[in-house]
Amino acid sequence: MPPGDGVAIVGTRHPTRFGCVFADAAAKSAHQAGLAVISGLAAGIDTAAHKSALSAGAPSWAVIGSGVDVPTPIANTALAEEILASGGGLLAEVPPGTAVSRRSLLARDRIQSGLSLAVVVCQCEISSGAMHTARFAVVQQKLLIVARPRGPEARRESSSGNLALVDPAGCDPGLLAADGQIAALLESRRPVADIIVGSPEELAALWERLRPG
Repeated sequence: MPPGDGVAIVGTRHPTRFGCVFADAAAKSAHQAGLAVISGLAAGIDTAAHKSALSAGAPSWAVIGSGVDVPTPIANTALAEEILASGGGLLAEVPPGTAVSRRSLLARDRIQSGLSLAVVVCQCEISSGAMHTARFAVVQQKLLIVARPRGPEARRESSSGNLALVDPAGCDPGLLAADGQIAALLESRRPVADIIVGSPEELAALWERLRPG
């Protein structure tokens, strides 16, 4: 388990430079503030967050949707080994040898949020698993931080989830696969995000306020 308090950094598997810059800044500034870096080992934003932590000399923790002995995707096997060698870890709810599944990926999203003080959505589509992590953050009363895309970035499909989460008019709960009491909770939040950041530089100041102790 990550020591102390952590930050989950999540997003699309197909980020633009906008999302990667936020993931890099979120990971490095969180480490500088004494917070553990948590992500999901997936391609895209997760990979960027783990690599940024490694480049800063920081361990990170990957919550995965398969057994810890079969990290997915296969393309990130070497990255998983680097995470372990750096003093970080691989975490899973399923037993060793378990293949990845939709259900276990959803569990991964829940665990990432549950282990963290805050969840940072760097960039994601409405269809992205990061929207599930955002929903779990709200339900688990974690701080939900969302990057606001502007200009051309705001017109990209890869940023559509961000726009929904930062909309001052609120967000259709269906976009976060929510119903019942959870849907009502989401409908009451305008915007869904607790904190909206317009630049990567804003993250460092935010982590200083969340610094343990």
